[in-house]
Amino acid sequence: MKAETVTAICAVVIAVASLVVSVYQTRAMRQHNRHSVRPILQLHQGWPAGGRAGIRLINSGLGPAIIVDGTLTVDGEVVGSWNAPSVDRLRERLAMRDLQ
Repeated sequence: MKAETVTAICAVVIAVASLVVSVYQTRAMRQHNRHSVRPILQLHQGWPAGGRAGIRLINSGLGPAIIVDGTLTVDGEVVGSWNAPSVDRLRERLAMRDLQ
């Protein structure tokens, strides 16, 4: 083989390897970008002494979280959708207890 042929073959191999690495890197970067902007929902509950108990849903991620539905259930019984009137109906059913 002549030196020009070896050089041409090496150049083609290097170009193909560069193309493969570039395609792999582009796919990895797109996947990373998709994962970095997804929503991360956290559910917190609180029962402060002398205050109102509550549940808070927080989006800790960068992407938007779209909540399409929420249902309030107690002991398997559906009270209603997750809104103020349903929570008020639930509060009326709960008995007050003295924590002292």
